[in-house]
Amino acid sequence: MFSKLKLKKAPLSLSSVSNIIKTSGISNLSPESLNAKTLSVSINEQFGLPKNSITAIAYDPIQSLLAVATTSNDVRVYGQKSVEVVFEFNTSSPMTELRFIKGIYLVGILPGGSGITVLSLHSKNILGTFLPPGTITAIDLDPSLDFLIVGLSNGSVVFYDVDRLALTPFRIDNLQKKIMPKQKMSLVLGIEWHPRDIGTILITYSHSAIIYSLTTGEIKSSLIYQISREAKGFAHSLNITNGGKKKMFGSSKEVIVPLLEAHFHPNGLHVVTVHKDNTLSFWDGNDGTLLEARNLFETNLQKPGEPIETPLNFAPFENVRWVCSQDPELTQLIICGGDSNQGNLIHILDFGYTLKYSLTSHEKQGQFYAQPSSGQRIIPITLNNNTDSEPEYISKILPVPIDSLPYFGGNHNPSYLMMLSNIGSLYISEYSSSGEPPSDMSGLILPLSLSLVQPPVICASIITVKRIDWYSILSTKASSGGGASNLLLLKGGAPVTHKNAPRPTGYDDGSRNILITGHEGGIVRLKDISRGEYQEDNLLQVSLRDTMYDNGEPNCMSIVDVSLGLQNKEMLVGMGNGDVVICKFGKINISHTKGSSSGIDYRNCPVQHSNSDAKIHNIKDRVVGMFASSSTFLPVSLLKLDNPDQISCLKMSNVGFAAIGYKSGRMVVCDISRGPAIIYNIESIKKHLITTEGNCYITTMEFAIMEYGQDGYSSVILLCGTNGGGNLMVFKVIPQGNGGFEVVFMNKTTNLNYRVLGGEDAGNSKLDKLIPINSSSGGSAVASMEMFQKLSHGIVIPGMVITTSNRDIRVLQLPKTKLSHKVIDESCLACGVIRVRDKGIVLASLVKLGFIKFSSIPSLNDIADVKLPKEVYNKLKNTLNSEISSQSDILVTGEMFVRLGPTEGINLSAYISESKEKKLKEPHATDLLFNENAIIPPRPAAGAIQWAKGQTRYISSSDLIGLIAGPNRRATKNIESELAHNISPEANPNAGYGFQGYLSDKPEKDYKDPVRKATGPGYGYGMGGGGLMRNLQSGVESMEETVNGYANNMSESMNESLASLKKAVFNAALKNKLGF
Repeated sequence: MFSKLKLKKAPLSLSSVSNIIKTSGISNLSPESLNAKTLSVSINEQFGLPKNSITAIAYDPIQSLLAVATTSNDVRVYGQKSVEVVFEFNTSSPMTELRFIKGIYLVGILPGGSGITVLSLHSKNILGTFLPPGTITAIDLDPSLDFLIVGLSNGSVVFYDVDRLALTPFRIDNLQKKIMPKQKMSLVLGIEWHPRDIGTILITYSHSAIIYSLTTGEIKSSLIYQISREAKGFAHSLNITNGGKKKMFGSSKEVIVPLLEAHFHPNGLHVVTVHKDNTLSFWDGNDGTLLEARNLFETNLQKPGEPIETPLNFAPFENVRWVCSQDPELTQLIICGGDSNQGNLIHILDFGYTLKYSLTSHEKQGQFYAQPSSGQRIIPITLNNNTDSEPEYISKILPVPIDSLPYFGGNHNPSYLMMLSNIGSLYISEYSSSGEPPSDMSGLILPLSLSLVQPPVICASIITVKRIDWYSILSTKASSGGGASNLLLLKGGAPVTHKNAPRPTGYDDGSRNILITGHEGGIVRLKDISRGEYQEDNLLQVSLRDTMYDNGEPNCMSIVDVSLGLQNKEMLVGMGNGDVVICKFGKINISHTKGSSSGIDYRNCPVQHSNSDAKIHNIKDRVVGMFASSSTFLPVSLLKLDNPDQISCLKMSNVGFAAIGYKSGRMVVCDISRGPAIIYNIESIKKHLITTEGNCYITTMEFAIMEYGQDGYSSVILLCGTNGGGNLMVFKVIPQGNGGFEVVFMNKTTNLNYRVLGGEDAGNSKLDKLIPINSSSGGSAVASMEMFQKLSHGIVIPGMVITTSNRDIRVLQLPKTKLSHKVIDESCLACGVIRVRDKGIVLASLVKLGFIKFSSIPSLNDIADVKLPKEVYNKLKNTLNSEISSQSDILVTGEMFVRLGPTEGINLSAYISESKEKKLKEPHATDLLFNENAIIPPRPAAGAIQWAKGQTRYISSSDLIGLIAGPNRRATKNIESELAHNISPEANPNAGYGFQGYLSDKPEKDYKDPVRKATGPGYGYGMGGGGLMRNLQSGVESMEETVNGYANNMSESMNESLASLKKAVFNAALKNKLGF
């Protein structure tokens, strides 16, 4: 794939000659035809994100894509399955804002508001950049329109034509300066398009929010929150406005509280302004009447009353979103920040069904916002930052509607909330407008890269398993009700095909690559990441948070290691406090009303087995969570020590045995399948390593089945590698007459890490990996259920063990015969045995200088040194000097997963390049993002009452384009313009928009006009839930719907007759705004 791979072959050394002599009687397991000319390395994909690196997020519900900007100065767009496209920029700082527009464009705001970059989802190129006439402080757009509204630091508003990549001549000057000339010059804090009238916008300044008509060029309403001394919130507002300082002379009679944000109600009739003192002011948007001023805990702040106090640790609002349900009249206000006690809470004011505007007085409307009919609730978010250096809090909320509902500012019927914290962490929570508590989202399928940071990965490993074993797990889960529970968060895009890419040397259609990740918050995920095999059902998630006891220490929910025995369907999960959770695959019936067990200790959990100071507790009755609603790995037992210890290593075998090593030197071996029972517990392995100095503990383990010495039969062997110079300890697992097993120490081989001979720290010199192989066939000698079942027949498996460390590699024959030895001049980061088609095996080693060394087995002769591709090495060169790169995995299939960081990595493949094959010179194919069949529905229209009262004026999108872009609009130059028009509402006039029309599983876009309907049981309208009020309301709804239908039909028939009049109106507006 890459034509400039540097290949070299090391000269024959004295040690190579020695290895050949020692292994002369053993058959060579590596193919003779393999050499430097036939081996190549290609990059498959990069996955993951740097931890705490996200600076901006955006979601497109029509294309079902998610965009993420990171501190790596790139923008990544995600879709279904493995879809991921990365845009890289040569900028000094990352993008600070992202927005999708017209279904085909992605707009990014450059650092500091210095410019705009337009990306194409079709060509996946940068279409253009724009430097505005000032610093950008706010933006807004409509998904169906061509324009980006840009607010500047001088308070003016300009319009950028995204479709034509040009600034329009339309401009709005600083409106606050016009109505409040004595106030200081204000920047634009926010802009919002009217949800039902494209001719109206809401502009937020420092001390006012202004509703402005684009069609008339006039201010419709000015919303200024000004309260007098006798008001309940005056003292608090004055304190916050003055920064806690008191005036030395005189006192203020009134105070105008600075703003942070302003938002329309989804029907466009009401507005909420968010203030610096955490006041939420609700307004009638038509006449500018203040309806209610409140904060999270106090109401009627604008009315006389007992002054409220300012909290000691005042926490300002960070972000507010006014969302609605399927019916846009059912609304909730989602708020992050504003709680001085806890920064990880999302507050929700659930207003329920909006009162009829035409029938409700201002007083009743104010009461409606003061006392939400459906109450007030919170969503707690577990934050990942456990350090005290910088307090973490949620700073931005992004609602995620999965039903292709793009309007109302993206706030229409969200199913999930994406939240961004101040340090760049991403959080996702399920959201229900009906108030149901969020689940553990065990069935939600995130893009692979996002799943590694949400929540962040602590430990990760990749194993190769048999396809039949993996799919037996998935089929059992599906048949028990778990198949339907999996849901793709994103459904857009299409992954690139891999059929033309070279296959890895050991490709086997009968195997799968499983990524095992342990996350903060007690989550374990098992994901099939085999190339080209990303499916929505190829995921298992286990959530331990509600099952394990949380005593307030972060380590209790921190997962440090996970080991899976897939053939026997058992798993070990090592926790940060030293506990080991034993999981078995199955299903149990859990009551939906059962609460979390995290606040209850294990005192009442029965002890299943004990051995000295180690005990196994039964925790099956504590299991709770949505993940357990179908067959999965259930936490049924818990291994605890009387004196807690840190875990250094753990291993779950495929034959039912498990081993755990601790930092103190303790080792515990359990029989999980036939127990669970503790069959071995040694306080310190130094009992068998008397000559080793300092603290000595196990660093790697593996269960093997092979012949030991000249036994004449095979046994279950436990191989343990340690630090302290790199020692190999060999144990046998021997059956007993009662059906149980015991562990017996057999032998040791010391100082297998070459570093200790150079006088370096023996405590840090360790063995990294133990690879048992069949010395006759070259196959794996790792214990499997198939081999285990043949032990009773006296099967003999000749074996050898490859020990690897950061400096040298050795091949041993048990008990202590050293067959070969290879010193790595550079530090060795990872090793693994790779299968070369059906011809044999080789040993691959990733070294710090960026080479992959291929060696023969068992003689360890050099076959080839392959230089990593340049673009890969540029990404890796900093990582190769860090400890995280030593956690990379090299699989028997020839695939290599190199860790770039705790939450990201690169997938490489070693492949054989035949002499007749040409080097692939075409650029690496990328995933498809743009879907030309995803139609943008028409924008919601204003209601009949708004039309009748003249509160909105009809303006078509073509009229708006003429008004904003002017008569000399630049001609289109890109194919994106044509593609954007094809999916626009103008090109699809028969589509509709409404809460009753569209279902996400339908291929067609069947939208209908919004109908405000909520007459079923449980709906009340601010005056209780009586039948009389509901009947009256239903009658009024029927009348309004009739008027709505009549108004819509009438407006269509009047379009032609009004055309000439509109042209005259807009010509006058153009002359006024454009100056000609």
